[in-house]
Amino acid sequence: MKYSDIVSVLREVQNNNSREWYMQQKEVFREIHMFVNDLFVSVGNRLHEKVNIDINPKKSISRPYNDQRFGYKPYLRENLWVTFQSNECPAPAFFIEFSPYGIRIGMGYYSATPAQMRSLRAKIDDNPQRFSDMIEKVLTDKALHVIGEQYKKRFTSNYEGLLEEIYNYRSIYFQKIIPMSDWENVEQISCNTFLELVPIYKWFVEENV
Repeated sequence: MKYSDIVSVLREVQNNNSREWYMQQKEVFREIHMFVNDLFVSVGNRLHEKVNIDINPKKSISRPYNDQRFGYKPYLRENLWVTFQSNECPAPAFFIEFSPYGIRIGMGYYSATPAQMRSLRAKIDDNPQRFSDMIEKVLTDKALHVIGEQYKKRFTSNYEGLLEEIYNYRSIYFQKIIPMSDWENVEQISCNTFLELVPIYKWFVEENV
């Protein structure tokens, strides 16, 4: 099993999204789960040395199928993800996601609440230089990008550039797309990138820890 095999299987899901096909491929999905579980444990143990995350693969590795109890959905998911988060503060989280289009990693909010973003703006206002310095340091990694959707009605601030953009985000996360040539190095790349993002993660959650 290789990480590229996971992407290949997810591409097959796009054309074979049924319970019948899944049952025929169940052993393949079991092998994928074991492979991803090893990834979770390896990366999680490294990350746990720096931040208080929960090392529990049962809660952190997505299932390949959707819950069919709540209306019609495709039987299988077209992506598979691993998250690393704290029981005390489940968001934000670090993540590794496999899809038919490749592999991406990062850290942030899947969908931040208004309260979480109010807290972020308050922290920026309290010490904008600290946040600006952390962002500048992290973004020396040119493959890492800040992602966020802005509010239609913008908040008034004295900030400029990226800091002003982030101040007006509805949610925020940091993302790196792993190029195909590096897919088999996703474990090491994830460890290195997550450790780069640890200071910002701690800053996000510091009032909750």
